[in-house]
Amino acid sequence: MPTVARARVIPLDGVLPPPLLSLPGAYRRLVNEIVREALTSGSTSLGALSKFARNRAFVHQMTGTHAVTAAGVALSLVRGHRRRLRLGQYCRPPYVRHPFLRADDQSFHLDPIPQRIRVSLRNAVWTSFGIRLTQYHRAVLATPGLRIKQLYVSADRVVLHFEKPAPSPYVPLSLLGLDTNERSLDGVCVTSNGTHAATVPFPEIAVIQQRHVLRRRKLQRKKAHDRRVGRQLLDREGRRERHRVLDRLHVLTKRLVDGARQNHAALALEGFTKLARKGRRTARRRVPGAPRSRKLRRRLSSWPRAELHRQLAYKAAERGVPALWVNPYRTSVTCPKCGAFGGPRRTGSTFECPSCSWRIDRQLNAGANVGRIALRETAELGGLKLDLDALAEDAMKPPYPFHGVGQAKAERMVRKGRRSTGRQVRLPSN
Repeated sequence: MPTVARARVIPLDGVLPPPLLSLPGAYRRLVNEIVREALTSGSTSLGALSKFARNRAFVHQMTGTHAVTAAGVALSLVRGHRRRLRLGQYCRPPYVRHPFLRADDQSFHLDPIPQRIRVSLRNAVWTSFGIRLTQYHRAVLATPGLRIKQLYVSADRVVLHFEKPAPSPYVPLSLLGLDTNERSLDGVCVTSNGTHAATVPFPEIAVIQQRHVLRRRKLQRKKAHDRRVGRQLLDREGRRERHRVLDRLHVLTKRLVDGARQNHAALALEGFTKLARKGRRTARRRVPGAPRSRKLRRRLSSWPRAELHRQLAYKAAERGVPALWVNPYRTSVTCPKCGAFGGPRRTGSTFECPSCSWRIDRQLNAGANVGRIALRETAELGGLKLDLDALAEDAMKPPYPFHGVGQAKAERMVRKGRRSTGRQVRLPSN
């Protein structure tokens, strides 16, 4: 049966009990010792590091299970450090500064009714501390088949990592193919009744990022004489930005997945890990004569595309929504009608095929290609057909009844008797 791994954060109201106060600090020192041993000896196996960690666990007076998890944490830090060195990046050896504890399911136990967690300190020595579970936490922990796998304890929070059975994906009756852009998800919705254009906008995320960029620049100028205080203020500003962006992404992805589930639709998205090496080099190649500005590079580097896809992937698996990941290579420069390649240039907002003169919005064209590839590669969607002519007619319809005039502005102009573009503005009759 497929499972879904999730985590829940529980804030700590008070301090940890005295027997448990020294364990996170000892765990941090053990992780640093294992990191130093791995870098000195050149060891790359978890077995060798686990053996060293068990020997050092007697010195720090903790169980062997804690030592094995500490070896896994240290090995992940060392692997990341070696990867950066292979890429030629300058980096210091990893060093853990904040005390923490990561325990597996053999060394702790959760009692939801008295709201307490029992943790093993060392052999035959246990301690417990209380937590505050909300109604939401209790509902999640009461899920049938849920199994708590790991516990993370820090100075201010407790994180429970668990896995629960995921429902089997249903047979899709429609398809929602979306192209990921900076401010929206644009694509097509293919049903048995026809094809329609679909857009999921999220422009507020770019606005939030730009606002926090201006705030950080102001703080840098204001606290240029005090680097310590400036660093603290910049860290706080970065945390606020991340939390605001993540909150809006969670609301967006939840509504999108719930809407797909209600309509029994399959989600087709761009799987950037499917890009071939040749396609990845072509995607990174800049257009001659059009260098990227500093502002554009900053916007693209802060684009939360990976986080958006991560949330859609695990929420779709949790709700049983089929998620299809297609290769996005040349989706924005390929004609979905005749399959001709429109050239490497992607300037402008409109795509025009040089072969069949197909003309449509570039973002919508990429979404149509994503849907076309998903329909071709998925046998369960064999009864659906992508109607490009209906898509072109739908894309040409203006978002409001008047070109260049909003609905509210048009109503005010009608009430005041004003004219727009040399003629009287009239609201369409129902």
